[in-house]
Amino acid sequence: MIDPTVATRAAYDGIAAEYARQWSTPPAWMGAELERLAGRLPAGARIADIGCGPGHHTRMLRERGFDVTGFDLSRAMLTAAGVPGLVQADMRALPVDAGALDAVWCVAALLHVPRPEVPVVLGEFGRVLRAGGELLLSVAEGDGEGWDERAYGPSRRRWYVLHRYEALAELLDAAGFDVADHARQSTHREWLRVHARRR
Repeated sequence: MIDPTVATRAAYDGIAAEYARQWSTPPAWMGAELERLAGRLPAGARIADIGCGPGHHTRMLRERGFDVTGFDLSRAMLTAAGVPGLVQADMRALPVDAGALDAVWCVAALLHVPRPEVPVVLGEFGRVLRAGGELLLSVAEGDGEGWDERAYGPSRRRWYVLHRYEALAELLDAAGFDVADHARQSTHREWLRVHARRR
């Protein structure tokens, strides 16, 4: 059986340069999220951009004065846009000390984690955040999980796990988070964005 994580990482290694060009323009909601964090955290706050890809969001967070490290499993993605200070890591076992971070930013990355492993990842987010630390989580909304080859073809298919708000909120609660609010957005997918805080 093909390991979804291994195959998805290989797909991103293969599309890294194309992906970095395609997503270099920030999404429409990005400005509001940056303003929200800037209103809650001081300059120099420590943030992990988990599943950072080529580091576009890492760079924009740094431009707001935050101390940001980007983490991604795909080595090719980490070098695709020339953003410094990105680290290869698996979000299931982050190389970060417990309670070291003020915020975790995870956009369109948890959706690649097979459903049985999602609690492990959310547990890691809780471990690395200080009490009161902020979490921004963006996932594809819906039901089920499986391979998606629409964007880059069958040789570069990626594993997608869709989430519903109620179930995700329960998992976040079990991982030690209080959910503050959530929002939805439609693009080429249906997206669910959740704001939570580490208890």
